[in-house]
Amino acid sequence: MPWSDAEDDLDESEFPEEPDDDEENDETVACPHCLRPVYEDAECCPGCGRYLSREDAPSRHSWWLVVGVLISLAVVLGWVVR
Repeated sequence: MPWSDAEDDLDESEFPEEPDDDEENDETVACPHCLRPVYEDAECCPGCGRYLSREDAPSRHSWWLVVGVLISLAVVLGWVVR
């Protein structure tokens, strides 16, 4: 009989072990914004799209700094033209 129900015919080393749920949770952390699981090495959350830390986020200048620079350039240009 080719198929046997006997347990001693099975070799446990032939079958890979199934990963535990705890091992999968070790590879992920919670997103600080939406609390979804995110891989530890990820730069941004795939769920909400926000960066996980300030170091990973691209640097942005505040709007008042940009407006101040533009006004200063306009004043200098007006002074040079006159």
